[in-house]
Amino acid sequence: MTKKLIALTAIVSLLLSSLVGCGETPNFLGGPANEEKQMIRSNEVFIPIEKVRTLNPIISKDEDAYYVNKLIYEGLFEYDKNLTLKPLLADSYSYSAGENAVTIQVKKGISWQDGQELNADDVKFTIDALLSASYSGSTLYASSVNNIKSTKLDGKDPYSITVYFNNATNVSMNNFTFPIVPKHQFKSVEDAKKLTSNFIPVGTGPYRVTEYNELSHIALEGYEGYHGGTVPSNLLNLQIIPDKRDVINLMDVNNVSLTYSKDLDRDTVYTNKNVNVINFPSNEVELIGFNFRHPIMKNTKLRKAIASAINTKDIIEGAYYKNGIENNTIYYPNYLGVSGEKTTNLYDITQAKKLLTEAGFVDRNADGLVEGPDNESITINILVNSEDQSRSAAAQMIRDNLAQLPIRVNLVSKEWDAYAADLASGNYDLYVGGYQIRDNYDLRFLLHTNYGNPIGYSNLALDTLLDRMESGISQKDRLATYTQINDIMVNDLPYFCLLYKTYGMITSPALKGDIEPLFFDLYRGCGEWYSLFEAPEAPEENNSETAFNILEEQ
Repeated sequence: MTKKLIALTAIVSLLLSSLVGCGETPNFLGGPANEEKQMIRSNEVFIPIEKVRTLNPIISKDEDAYYVNKLIYEGLFEYDKNLTLKPLLADSYSYSAGENAVTIQVKKGISWQDGQELNADDVKFTIDALLSASYSGSTLYASSVNNIKSTKLDGKDPYSITVYFNNATNVSMNNFTFPIVPKHQFKSVEDAKKLTSNFIPVGTGPYRVTEYNELSHIALEGYEGYHGGTVPSNLLNLQIIPDKRDVINLMDVNNVSLTYSKDLDRDTVYTNKNVNVINFPSNEVELIGFNFRHPIMKNTKLRKAIASAINTKDIIEGAYYKNGIENNTIYYPNYLGVSGEKTTNLYDITQAKKLLTEAGFVDRNADGLVEGPDNESITINILVNSEDQSRSAAAQMIRDNLAQLPIRVNLVSKEWDAYAADLASGNYDLYVGGYQIRDNYDLRFLLHTNYGNPIGYSNLALDTLLDRMESGISQKDRLATYTQINDIMVNDLPYFCLLYKTYGMITSPALKGDIEPLFFDLYRGCGEWYSLFEAPEAPEENNSETAFNILEEQ
């Protein structure tokens, strides 16, 4: 027995010395502590979606279907990250000004995912179907086609179509980003508007549908005939779940690769979770509108004084859960490549008081409040909707900011109906509000004299520029026109941009690749995504038991 113990001690000592001699710290729970983990790559990406009625883009109004269809279908044009328009299925276009018409040449050699070739007849059919669906309010793209009067094919050229407009005020190619559908998939325009549960999309985009179960999942894989570059090598598994609020639990066990959230308080849900959050600009702007129906608000320096007294950084942090970004104007951040960085009307109380004086407001009677040339003091009434928690909080902070100036400030907080009535009647000095803006960024409804803007603002030079943006100008001229608009927005300040809300893409640490979501295209670039998982450890053989057995036998 003594010999056995001596032999056992020698073996254990030898094993320990050999571990230390290798320069590795011994780890008695599973090998060296610095041992490199084995990783497994998977080309399957799991994306949760809620149940969609249909993937037919003519009639689908579901948000998830909109984003999924971006992977399957394509428009004549598409936007880049700065909302600059780029041709996609369109090869070229030319306007006929006298006829309020545009002739579009469709690219040749593009195949639908069932092998048939795309042509201008598909474009005509799509427009006709969208027009028909718009009459009943059953399409997302009504505003894109509502100025189209008719279309005409070229009998000699199957790739040419002419679109005629009702008027020249809304003929921009920015309206032609809607998805084109194959005419041969439908019996008629009426058939394209029917809601069918077994509808399988056929597009020209980078992904095609390989499995469709309306209750459980939709599978997408790269379309081998894709015309636009590299064919995606991964598989997108769209998992249908009843409620997206349950997604965070699925991410904990690697059953979901990514999801998105538009909730301002999303960080409270994902705090302390092993996820990555990528925030990106939305198309939702929060702003202050100045009432130009009130003579005092027509004073540009007074408007700038008010703007300089507002701490937008504190508002973003205190009222919007830090899920917002500062922006110089109410246009999309870096719109058309023009910097949106906030460089004017920065928070500066000293500058705000100076601008008040330059505007002609001074304390004439030594009561601590400034008066105008007519000796009337300034009272600013701030209108806000009490039902919007973030805007109410922002309005209170704005009131407190403005209270640092020698003026009177009142906060008028009302429920939606009363708020909307006061806004429509002009019963306010400035209002705190917000808008979700279409991706074509036609802001005439907020700025144009003849479009019933809510603040009673009128600038004829700006009106001309806004109309020009929606006319048949080139992208180069569009940029030049917007640059002039941007200058007016900064110098005239009809609205003060509080912030642009951000949305969040929440991803599993296992998901790899460039993840660069846009508010109108969440899964852009997903063809390069993949997952990298830690390989499970293989069971180890019990060598110690074997050694004991050998010793016992001796």
